[in-house]
Amino acid sequence: RSEPRSGRATAPPRHSVRRGNFGPALRRRRVQDMPDSSPNTKPVGSSPRRGQELRTCDSEPVLELEDSPPHSMRASLVVDAPGTHTARSRVPLALSCCLSAGLAALLLLALSREPEATRVVVVDRSREACGGNGMLYPGEDACDCFDCFEDPSCSTRLEGEACVVVANSGTPYLFEDYWLARPRSAPLSVLPSYHIGYDAHVPRLEAAIRSLHGLVGNAVTDGREVVVGIGSTELIAAALYALSPTQDEATASVWSRAPYYSGYKQSATFFRSAGFEWAADNASSPPPATAERPLIELVTSPNNPDGHARAASVAGPHSSAVMDHAYLWPHFTAVGPPVAYGNSTVALFTLSKMTGHASTRVGWALCSDPHVAGRMRDFVQTATFGSPRENQLRALAVVEHVVGSGGEIFTFARGRMLRRWERLEALFASLPEAGQPEAGQEAA
Repeated sequence: RSEPRSGRATAPPRHSVRRGNFGPALRRRRVQDMPDSSPNTKPVGSSPRRGQELRTCDSEPVLELEDSPPHSMRASLVVDAPGTHTARSRVPLALSCCLSAGLAALLLLALSREPEATRVVVVDRSREACGGNGMLYPGEDACDCFDCFEDPSCSTRLEGEACVVVANSGTPYLFEDYWLARPRSAPLSVLPSYHIGYDAHVPRLEAAIRSLHGLVGNAVTDGREVVVGIGSTELIAAALYALSPTQDEATASVWSRAPYYSGYKQSATFFRSAGFEWAADNASSPPPATAERPLIELVTSPNNPDGHARAASVAGPHSSAVMDHAYLWPHFTAVGPPVAYGNSTVALFTLSKMTGHASTRVGWALCSDPHVAGRMRDFVQTATFGSPRENQLRALAVVEHVVGSGGEIFTFARGRMLRRWERLEALFASLPEAGQPEAGQEAA
């Protein structure tokens, strides 16, 4: 019997069931006419339990992992490239005894050759487990139901007044179908020993962000510093701190032209800072900017909630701006020349509206002034000791997928929104005009 190579797992004989050290974690079965390994491939036979992964090589046997196998085996089964899943086959002892020493050696050598790469099919059944009416996330016993559905499997539909659709949330569920169809497009695995200290800097994420803007063409990153924070909310507060005057006798006015994002006021008032104060309530025009009372303008472009492109209203030696570009991506708006601001302006971007990963809480700022970037980092470090590495790693995996796919997600999201917009237009076109009776009714 040949021995496995160092660090490699030994594959069981083709038509046997091997339990051994792995117990019930691994079982093997024959599947005929295996469908193509697309992201939407469904398994043949009974539905696997939650958490199972389907791994197949066309019509070869399927490996189903029902429980978490040992780390070494898990690494050997997740394969993508030729040579990553290698094992030596065993020769039955009786056969070896009957063959001459030379023939047995040749047979062992032939059986030791590495097989062709195994293709891996991973199917995300998070929504299917809830009948399409919710999502079942790993480690949870009940589904997270969509509006108008309830019970642990989301199989009960609410009718009439009991069905309430919450339409005022900004949660970006738009991207859910994209990621359901690509469960292995942005994998993430973190070892317990990974950077257990306080240093939270992930240089590779900064490089990926620069590549992302280079692909999209929505911002110049050359000569700019990248500051990563816990979403745009923290970065807005950090930018206000960084742009506010450092002398004790001066206080900046924070202003935004209506309609503006409601979170701006909270960011400007929550900490009750002595360096700046909110000045946009009932103010249709900006307050004057002076040395004793400089102005910080908050601008969203494209704007939330009306979607219009905006620029700063005030320019001068005592004014600065925070340009919130959460929606400056190809699926929301036409991307014009890349933004390139001077020292008095901070540009903000966020992962949530680009890929839908809002709860990952990762955003970034582009600053041309190293002093402003340094003060923003000081704020983030003091407030939260930096952005958690695990969050940054997930953001890194997602951003690298977007860059590697050539921005495929933008095409998906724009097509989805255009179809929804066409449905809305058709719906409103079918409604009677204001003051006009519906068909079959007489005017009052």
